This record gives sequence, structure tokens and C-alpha cells, in this order.
Amino acid sequence: MDEVKNLDDLAAYALHQVERLRALQARLADLSCEGRSPDGLVVARTGAGGRVLDLRLDPRALGGGAERLGRSVRSAITAAQNAYAQEAGKLMATELPPPGDEEYERGVARIDELTERLNEMTRRLER
Repeated sequence: MDEVKNLDDLAAYALHQVERLRALQARLADLSCEGRSPDGLVVARTGAGGRVLDLRLDPRALGGGAERLGRSVRSAITAAQNAYAQEAGKLMATELPPPGDEEYERGVARIDELTERLNEMTRRLER
């Protein structure tokens, strides 16, 4: 983490973190993943929020009846959603330090310290 020494540094640090989160959010919104049914006859593509973006059916998938087709569609969508969750997790792990990470803990401690100093200055001004 960059050194945070005063309120200007804190504001700059906070804005930088907000920009990082916005960029991550945009990348997650653009991310999509594909999944297939076990027989490979149904392919689904999902995105953020589990949205189904595309669903492709091989004509042979229609020959097994409605129940089998339903299972195939559900399994393809589930596989795509699971793939999305894995990819989103990898992306977040590379972009955000996890709680408990040394950098994260130092940043939180420094922000707490500066917040307390700001509160103290506010109390003095109110007297």
C-alpha cells in the first residue's frame, strides 16, 4: 500500500481504491463463461448474476424427450454458472487483497488511525 500520511493522501488512496473496484466491477460485468451438458448436446453461456446469455441446442438433444432436454439445459447452465464463479473468484483474488492479508491489514489500520485523528481535530474545532 502507498504510504498514507495525511488527509490528502487518504483521499487519494480512497479514490484509487474506488477506481480499482470500478474497473473490477466492469471486468466482472463483461465476463462470461460456457458450460455443457454431460452429453455435450446443450451449451450455455452465462454472465454476471447468473444471466443466461446464450443457449445452443444440438438437434439431437430434442430427440430424448422434454424431461431429458430439461436436465441437459439445467446441467449446461449450472456448469456455465460454476465456471463463471471460478473465473470471477480468480479475478477478484488477483485484484483485491483478501482480509487478513498484511497489506490489507496495514491499510485498514492506517485508515482507522487517520479517521481517529480527523475525529479529534473535529472535536477540537467544536470546542
